[in-house]
Amino acid sequence: MARKTFAQVLKDANVDIEREYDRLYHMFYKFKIQDSSSAAITLYEKCEMGFISFPYRGTCLSLDDFNDFYGFHFEQKPSNFDVDYLVNFCEYSYNLAIFQQGNGIMPFLSPATQYIQQILKVIESIGYMHLSEDGISTFVPKSQPAIVVSEMLPPNLSYKVIEYNHHSMKGNLARKQATLKLLADQLESNRAPLKSLNKSLEDDLFYLLNNINIRHNNIDSSSTKYKRAVADMPKDELEEWYDRTYDICLYAFMTLDQADRNAKVKELKAEIECSKE
Repeated sequence: MARKTFAQVLKDANVDIEREYDRLYHMFYKFKIQDSSSAAITLYEKCEMGFISFPYRGTCLSLDDFNDFYGFHFEQKPSNFDVDYLVNFCEYSYNLAIFQQGNGIMPFLSPATQYIQQILKVIESIGYMHLSEDGISTFVPKSQPAIVVSEMLPPNLSYKVIEYNHHSMKGNLARKQATLKLLADQLESNRAPLKSLNKSLEDDLFYLLNNINIRHNNIDSSSTKYKRAVADMPKDELEEWYDRTYDICLYAFMTLDQADRNAKVKELKAEIECSKE
């Protein structure tokens, strides 16, 4: 069965992402807040006032400087609008607003708090979830398999599993390759049990990991692992294979986890049956 596009999923769920963006844009850039100095200012202007204390400003001296340096420019009516545009804006404004709130500049149930709550509602409505690392918040599509597998892995890998679905990863084969290599290293130590559980799965997965430029250099003609078909493959097609390999990795982790569960159920069954005697 063909997969639906994300746009189709949102349409079926009656989520109007343009209207949601318009609401957030208005709350952040247009809605006036009564400041302690009696001046009515927007949430953006409030964030701008406290920007010099923003821990992720780098060497930028103002919010305008920060926007110019990192390319954060959001239009009220963007010509090329999609869900990634909405999520990117949510991440940008959320991190600014959450800092102001945590810094004590904005009290409880303030416009900043209300704005943060609105973002989280929008993120929930489009099927995304909040993710945080080193104090920086991002939003990624909810993936139940990814969530389940992330709970099985060490913290450094747990984040990587979820991060793979972030919109910034799209088209970035180097980052996807790095994540897949980490997952491959984790699965390598469980290769024998995986093979005993599902030989076809083990064979297909490690063939992909070893032959589509993930664990080995398969695109350099001077490499002993060179694969001409992979070297000639269009970038978007190779990315599709990376994404398929990611899905298979998740399935492999869940297969191993289910085997552990089956063993525990078997032990319980034996214990219960013995108690009958």
